[in-house]
Amino acid sequence: MGRLMLTVVDENLTESVFQGEPQPYVGWYLAPVLDWIATHWVALFHEERFGWTERTRLPAAVACRRALDHWVAAGDPLGRETYRRIHAWYHRHGLRSAALGGILPDLFIRRSGDDIELSWTDDPLPFAPDGLIFESKTGHVRLAVRDVAEPLWGLLQWVTSCPPEMSGAYRGNWADLCRKVEALEGLDTMEFKRAHVPETILDSARAGFERIDRLDLFDDRRSENCPVIEEFSPAVAMFGGVSPDLGPTDINALRDALVGGCPGRDGEELASLVESRQGTPLDVPHLDGERFAAALLDDLGELNDDSFVDVRAICTRLGIAIEEIALETDSIRGVALAGEEFSPKIVINSAHAYNSNEDGKRFTIGHELCHILFDRTRARRLAHASGFWAAPGIEKRANAFAAYMLMPRELVIGNLRYVDRIDSEAAGLLADSLHVNETPLVEHLYNIGLIDEFKRDRLRTSIRRR
Repeated sequence: MGRLMLTVVDENLTESVFQGEPQPYVGWYLAPVLDWIATHWVALFHEERFGWTERTRLPAAVACRRALDHWVAAGDPLGRETYRRIHAWYHRHGLRSAALGGILPDLFIRRSGDDIELSWTDDPLPFAPDGLIFESKTGHVRLAVRDVAEPLWGLLQWVTSCPPEMSGAYRGNWADLCRKVEALEGLDTMEFKRAHVPETILDSARAGFERIDRLDLFDDRRSENCPVIEEFSPAVAMFGGVSPDLGPTDINALRDALVGGCPGRDGEELASLVESRQGTPLDVPHLDGERFAAALLDDLGELNDDSFVDVRAICTRLGIAIEEIALETDSIRGVALAGEEFSPKIVINSAHAYNSNEDGKRFTIGHELCHILFDRTRARRLAHASGFWAAPGIEKRANAFAAYMLMPRELVIGNLRYVDRIDSEAAGLLADSLHVNETPLVEHLYNIGLIDEFKRDRLRTSIRRR
């Protein structure tokens, strides 16, 4: 038995009121919590992907709870399998799965890039005593890996070195916990990477880098104080966001794109823009994207052409190379590479539907430019593959950024003959003027308030008919 107090930044997640009396901790058997930390250590600090298709940008605590509620009643085999995967993921990342009758806050821990996302809900615990209420409301933060891993590792070290008074089976449980903690200390970093990248892709990618004698791009920065990877290598970061079914030909093509930009570095203007944007507070993804694009256009000043935004010229000005390759997969839209060790580069996958014409490629370039400017890791590196498997919040922000950068409100209005009469012909002419495809144009017109929902639906229909 013991008392547990969990503080995240300044938020005490275990602060509660029971029968009118405040208490800063919860009291219960601590062994299940300690065993949960040791058992799922690798997943807690290295697994980023959800165990199901999650297209929202919600923090893990809210996303997982909603997914569990949605799929629990599924009666078909696919639905039951989806629920099983969600439940398994919950057991790896949700603290309450370790409660075993105790009262614990609804905390979730998972990897997010080179950060750790901690999120929690204020959902009441089933079967909690009447009158017990946790004070903390639903919230989330992202912290450096060491800020989360080292305190929890210190807890495991303490309990294995200072056993409580025990007898019988309890002493055996403590010995099992000690063995788990000792095994973690001896794990190779490949075990940590396998929690972040699908195993078949990881092994194939590593072999590919080894064949060209560039395993240095596969080296991660492991913590000196606990068994955890603080910063993933560029290769691992990139392959962590691709389809689990990616074939060896595409794996080698992405490898070559990564190697081709190394060594290198950002140009002076790009480095200044990136530095000034580090730590920019985030809000709703599409609003962030529009805000970031407007600020960039303001920083860049007068552009060469006042009739449309020449995104290729912007990349040339910032020293960002643009390369087009034809991958076998259409699940990757583009790739953004940048950082202290790399010459900045945008790779366009010509096999993706969005890149079937120049206007679509311009949108992809704008999308990847957002990643280069705003999505660096703590090590100021970036190796990001955009597509279905990438984090949805980041992708939505990059889409909004590309839309607003290519179609700033003032430029849209300046290219419209009649702002109050936007029909399918006007939309087509406007798309031609701005060098964008009609589908993103229609969505953007709605987002910036130039058409209502009814007009948007009519324009969508006219595009589909053509």
